[in-house]
Amino acid sequence: MALVVIGYLAIWGVFALLAHLADWAVVFAVRQSDWLIANGWVIGAAVLATAGLYQFSALKYRCLDKCRAPLGFVIEHWRGARQKWQALLLGGKHGAFCVGCCWCLMLLMFLVGTANLGWMLALGAVMAAEKNLPAGRRLSGPIGAALILAALWVALAGATA
Repeated sequence: MALVVIGYLAIWGVFALLAHLADWAVVFAVRQSDWLIANGWVIGAAVLATAGLYQFSALKYRCLDKCRAPLGFVIEHWRGARQKWQALLLGGKHGAFCVGCCWCLMLLMFLVGTANLGWMLALGAVMAAEKNLPAGRRLSGPIGAALILAALWVALAGATA
């Protein structure tokens, strides 16, 4: 069981490292561009729009289905040979599907969490509901629509400011 958890957490650790590096690259790019400094809203609108559009993607739904059913995932992927290696791989594969279903919302949490803990908690609750509630899969569309509308609002507010 510990190897499954280690494999799962290793995938999330890699995602966290990549998110941190991406954040560093964005901060570096902003510091090099007077236009981005004056129009930082573009980055927020782009992240919101990307997260919203991803909510409608087939990849999102495939990953969400795998992440929502860990027991079914184990039954489907466990081969029994080389049990320690299989356990580590199983955790990594399941972690990859879980990252796949919510990486955009996690990036959005990263973005808004630096400014507002309340929004970060709300996004965490949304991800938990989407993954754990019986009707959670049906939340993806409305969440996506809300994120796209928020992106449009940020873009309009930023463009007219």
